[in-house]
Amino acid sequence: MFFLQGCRSRIEPADADREARELLGLVPGFDWKVDPGSRLADPSNAAFPLPPRDDPDSRRITVMIQEKDAYDDGNESRLLASEKWRAQLPLLENGKVGLEIETAMRLGLLHSPEFQAQKEQLYLSALDVTYERFRLEPKPFLGFSGGASSKEGTPSNTLESTTRAGFGGMAGQGADWVASLASRLSIELGGGSVDVGGSLAGLTITQPLLRGASKRFYRERLTLAERRLLSDARSMEQFRQGFYLGLATGRNPAVGLGQSEIAASSARTSSVSGFLGLLQEAQKIRNQEANVAKLKDSLSQLEAAFEAGRIGNRLQVDQARQALYGGQSSLLASKAAFDGRLDQFKISMGLPPDLEVEVNEEYVEQFRLTDVDLVEMQDALNLKLRLARDPDKTPSSPSLLALALETLAMRPRVERSLAGFKSDHGALSTALPVRLKWYWRLRERPDLREIGMGADAFRDEDLNRVVAELNATSERMEEQFSVYWESLDDIVASAQADPLDRIRGRVSTSLNELTGLFLELSLAKASARLESIVMKEVRVETEYALRMASEKRLDWMNARATLVDAWRQADLARDDLRTDLDLVLSGELGSSALGSGNFRPAEGGASVWLELDTPLSKVLERNRYQASLIFYQQARRQYLAFEDEVLSSLRNFSRVAKLNQLNFELSRAAVRGAIAQVDLARLRLSEPPQVGRNGQFGATTARDLVNALNDLLDASNSFLQVWVGYEAMRMRLDYELGSMKLTENGTWVDPGPILAKTPSRWKNKN
Repeated sequence: MFFLQGCRSRIEPADADREARELLGLVPGFDWKVDPGSRLADPSNAAFPLPPRDDPDSRRITVMIQEKDAYDDGNESRLLASEKWRAQLPLLENGKVGLEIETAMRLGLLHSPEFQAQKEQLYLSALDVTYERFRLEPKPFLGFSGGASSKEGTPSNTLESTTRAGFGGMAGQGADWVASLASRLSIELGGGSVDVGGSLAGLTITQPLLRGASKRFYRERLTLAERRLLSDARSMEQFRQGFYLGLATGRNPAVGLGQSEIAASSARTSSVSGFLGLLQEAQKIRNQEANVAKLKDSLSQLEAAFEAGRIGNRLQVDQARQALYGGQSSLLASKAAFDGRLDQFKISMGLPPDLEVEVNEEYVEQFRLTDVDLVEMQDALNLKLRLARDPDKTPSSPSLLALALETLAMRPRVERSLAGFKSDHGALSTALPVRLKWYWRLRERPDLREIGMGADAFRDEDLNRVVAELNATSERMEEQFSVYWESLDDIVASAQADPLDRIRGRVSTSLNELTGLFLELSLAKASARLESIVMKEVRVETEYALRMASEKRLDWMNARATLVDAWRQADLARDDLRTDLDLVLSGELGSSALGSGNFRPAEGGASVWLELDTPLSKVLERNRYQASLIFYQQARRQYLAFEDEVLSSLRNFSRVAKLNQLNFELSRAAVRGAIAQVDLARLRLSEPPQVGRNGQFGATTARDLVNALNDLLDASNSFLQVWVGYEAMRMRLDYELGSMKLTENGTWVDPGPILAKTPSRWKNKN
């Protein structure tokens, strides 16, 4: 019973889970059991899964061959996935899942099949260790055989049984030992005799003297399993980091568990997808919406100018209208593309694409250069302007007066927008010292000096002038809006006495003036927000960064261990070429048939002998040794290639960081220039005719305005793209340096500025 109980306790599946947990209890985020709240949870919740529904034709083949012994077919009601996970989703009041990077990571860790597969691979690696440990432990064995026999010509039958039990294992310098106890029992039926064949206790020890005579060899399989478990635990943590990068930027650089070769870093790319890519596309849609609103404003102003006779050719109005239609079409296409990317992102989290989600865009809020509320007011104002110009829609003075009163009701919203402009201007004042310091770094860069860029391109006085102009704009616009509201009050007050045509003209002119003020305010707010955006510093000195990565990167630790494993395999193969020389010690102690279990020295014995097997025929071992040497050299070259790839990657990060920092300021300047172009085109459209000169606008007025608005859209998108790429690069650089930290929920701990550079105290010593 002792032997049976000992064997049974080691084959229980629950014991395998317990032993794996003891090995992996400290690994972050590790639990191979699927959470009941996960979409991956098996709804049957059975120890052994029920059979799923089979393909009908395949089922017929199975039944035809196995007949009645065929397994049961799963019916249609047996679901492969449960819907209970939906009850635990973080829903907003509108019933949609609120999606931000923290929520995405939490949902991905819970529902992603890819991440679950990595956890299960680590569990399997732990099971390998439990087996290798068990293999080297003293193991009990128990055997029993019995049967009945009869002989011709005799009236009796004989029952015989043999029992053998004992322990076996390995110890010392590779010694193999077996301790056993055997007994035999014979019963003759018919004759009534019982023959006890006696008992025999034995001990055999086999000690290698040449090949395999070391713990280094007979414990090699356990050593390799333990080392691979450590490697897989590191890979699991690095995969968790890479999984975050995959969700955040669209690319997971981690190779995952079970990698037997030294893997270099994955190929680099400048494109960004993932959650940051979604935010980038969402903000581009906001920019397009603002562009469409500005195109509507421009079309309204051009139509008013055409009706006033200041545009002699309707072609300019048609050009503006066509640009508006093109912008609206592009907006619809961008929204459709965004929905497609959002579906793919949901799949990457392990969620179905039809799940309703709402992306939280707060991360790129600072790039929303256009006030959303102001865009809505612009749309409403354009509608009022069209109504005021259409006698069929506003045939009476009261209808025109209602439009003026509705416009007056917008005053609180406009004042809030003005207050927001002042707030953005205050943020710029706070960011100004950082901007000036950034300008100084750009001026001091040797690479920019070599191409003649630096001192002239990034002057403090230019930045100070922009701030001063925004100060003046803030004061001027506050005064302009104050004058405008007084003017509109006057129109409302005199509406009862004025004739219909005069009221229509004054209301239309007033609404058109407010349209221009809205456009100017929108551009001013965009300028203030544009100038207040700053980057977090990244500086990479390659030599120091390489040293840092070699000490902290988990995959670099694994690469070194993998190289040593290849050398160790060659060492084992070399040992196999040695002569087999074993010392065998054997001893037995028996008992007589009548005294079974009563052992006596007289019925025992001992022996010592040597077993020799010369290596004359070890051709297979020779070939394995030669192959192991080649495999080691290949591993050594892979390790050197790994170092080269990491060095190349860090050098590239240094270059890309500098390039993005430059492009960020150049893109900002491009947006600044585009805003100035739009402002200039707007001023041309709103300036009054001069006495004695042709009052019509130029032939390219509409085209200039449309081009300026489209240039502003393109520049704003490019500015955003540089910043998003820079943020993705910061995340990846933190990973490449081995310094990346995650919270318990798996989200990135932003280190702020990343300064992979030699400390100044080191430089002073050198």
